[in-house]
Amino acid sequence: METIYKNVKMGVNGIINLLPYVREGDLRSAMTAQLDGYEKYAAQVRALLEQEGGVPKEAAGERLVAKMGAAWRGMLGITRTELAKMLIEHSNACITEMTHLLNHIEKSRCEGARLARELVDFEARNVEALKQYL
Repeated sequence: METIYKNVKMGVNGIINLLPYVREGDLRSAMTAQLDGYEKYAAQVRALLEQEGGVPKEAAGERLVAKMGAAWRGMLGITRTELAKMLIEHSNACITEMTHLLNHIEKSRCEGARLARELVDFEARNVEALKQYL
């Protein structure tokens, strides 16, 4: 569950930090829809972790790196193509990490496996939606 939570929180933080630099309405809408999905998954995973007596770990260092990277790219005048590539790279990294996780828990019918499979599908849809901005 921690791996799933870490991935969706990185998505949330990345998009929140990049949105101020996006001026195109359609790309902002795509990013906002992606953010809504990440927040939905984060809430589900947080609830499951709390049910199990765990506490989700916030990735403070990752949040800082994402914010600094977004600010730097914003100052450099990032293009929509560069932004779409960054978002696609994150989605692909998440797909890879969730697939790795599933390969180790696939036989399990646990809620974590279900969420990981859903997240892979969600990220694949994000990649397809973002391709038009390349």
